[in-house]
Amino acid sequence: MKTITSLLSVLTTLVGSSAMAQVTYIGSGVANGGVTDGTAISSVVVNNDANNITFTINTTANQASYIFYSIELQIGGQAVNGSTSLINPWGEHIGASTGLNALINTWGTGASALTYSGGLWTQNASGSYAAGGTGSTFATITMPQTSLGLSVGNSFYFDVISTYAASPAGQSAYGALDSVTGYPAESDSSYQPWLGLNYYDSASAGASGSTFGTATSLYTVTPVPEPATFALIGLGAFVTAGQAVRKRFNRLTD
Repeated sequence: MKTITSLLSVLTTLVGSSAMAQVTYIGSGVANGGVTDGTAISSVVVNNDANNITFTINTTANQASYIFYSIELQIGGQAVNGSTSLINPWGEHIGASTGLNALINTWGTGASALTYSGGLWTQNASGSYAAGGTGSTFATITMPQTSLGLSVGNSFYFDVISTYAASPAGQSAYGALDSVTGYPAESDSSYQPWLGLNYYDSASAGASGSTFGTATSLYTVTPVPEPATFALIGLGAFVTAGQAVRKRFNRLTD
């Protein structure tokens, strides 16, 4: 009986370890722009399974519409080849002066994954995006790891930025995961970063405790076995347990 209990404990531990790796990054909860829809980013939860990576962005107030989000990734060992421009491929004045290798841009009800190589941004296969709607306080974006140039073992620094847009009206104020002030106030007061004169640089806009380029903004893609692998492990454990019971029974009856 002790043998069965021991094996079941091992199996439970193994199955528990099959859950996706998950890290929560705390945001400042501050946004500029004078609007309240969604306001700022309170936290971002990142996890991955064997093939995909997921970002769940939590906001400090209810969203009433789809918010434009940009997730910027600086992949370890690749930053030297990353984009140092402070203009997002879609025209928004956001970036990282130390180099971006991949990013996610959302639009309406969709999200796009892009990678940077050879001086050009390439749009890759998209994933799923769930956000918006009155009462929603989070947005969840899941992308294939390959669409962001990631694989198991890769580590990356990241920042998440939300921006206000005039169409559709009433979207989020500027906010960012690693900034205490959010996107800089627009000189033209239009709250449209692609029309303003200011730029948001993730590399230099960090707040203590969540600064881009430090351990507190670092995520590592963790190996997670496929469900089929754990099914085999589970089967093997139960077979072993059965054999142990049979041997014990045989000893008792001999």
